[in-house]
Amino acid sequence: MQIGPLAFVVVLCGLWAGAVIPKLMTTRVVSIAWLILFAIFCVEHGKPYYLVPIYPALLAFGAQRIEQWLSEILARGVILAGIILLGALAAPLALPILPIDTFIRYQRAVGIMPSVGEGANTGALLQYYADMFGWQKMATEVAKVYWSLPPKDRGRAVFFGNNYGEAAAIDVFGQRLGLPPAISGHNNYYLWGSRGRDGSVMIIIGGSTQHYAQLFASYQVSGRIDSPYAMPYETNQPVYVLRGMKMPLEEYWPQAKHYE
Repeated sequence: MQIGPLAFVVVLCGLWAGAVIPKLMTTRVVSIAWLILFAIFCVEHGKPYYLVPIYPALLAFGAQRIEQWLSEILARGVILAGIILLGALAAPLALPILPIDTFIRYQRAVGIMPSVGEGANTGALLQYYADMFGWQKMATEVAKVYWSLPPKDRGRAVFFGNNYGEAAAIDVFGQRLGLPPAISGHNNYYLWGSRGRDGSVMIIIGGSTQHYAQLFASYQVSGRIDSPYAMPYETNQPVYVLRGMKMPLEEYWPQAKHYE
């Protein structure tokens, strides 16, 4: 769960309280909304964090009900001590407070195996930790490839991100390196279009050379990204320079669209 096991107990109490306690009947809509949204996201394979905005209300309902149950000071003290202890144990899994090698050993010691919420493979780290690594190195390597191009090619070149993370890394970290704005067909980047580029020279990370051979006159490996703690699909990948797109980029653009 995105909110942790202890907080989810409070959420369950909030769902129950909002649904059946007479004093909270006006808030029943929140419990109903959670159930409907949970069902929709399960069917449509939504990501776990889509439900997070509704949890503060449920936490408030649940906390109020639990406070009524725990009227004795001793009981409250025991619960508070347990929350502090478990919170301290869980903190390194939610906050980057340990050196990376220490964190990996801690993760293994507590039996937490890396997992993802987006249906992809992961490496040594949990996805939301792994996603903190590699972006600056990626921009630096792309900049090396970009500045190695002949001036004529460099004036037309653009980086195409396979996802909004790659494109944003170039937009954020690439400005000081002299890189032009990136393009991508992923999520909102699709709406921003090709930004005036024609696809005659394109830089891209990884992907299928067979696909590139179909779309471009030529392709070549001009660099490589390597960040061992990043997600596997964002590390140990070649950086390609693609030249001579066989169809206008604007015409191809609808095919590049992918929302997820």
